[in-house]
Amino acid sequence: MNVTRVNQPIKVAAVFDGPSIKPKWFTWVNKKFEIKKIAMVWKSYDGSARMLHFSVTDGSSLYEISFNNRTYEWRLEKIAVE
Repeated sequence: MNVTRVNQPIKVAAVFDGPSIKPKWFTWVNKKFEIKKIAMVWKSYDGSARMLHFSVTDGSSLYEISFNNRTYEWRLEKIAVE
């Protein structure tokens, strides 16, 4: 599997259901990626900001996206393709 670090801002459509966040799709470089499955969710901290990380798939590739709960910014962190 080939992993590429991207670390770029993205636009995300997500459902906020109480304390949980479920991303549904994101756009990057003017292309829309439908999220078919959330494989894993974990937390980290960047100073005092809590980061939520999501490992998601569109059915062909695996993406790591992150949400900063202080700035409300979404980022595409990594892409993994075979």
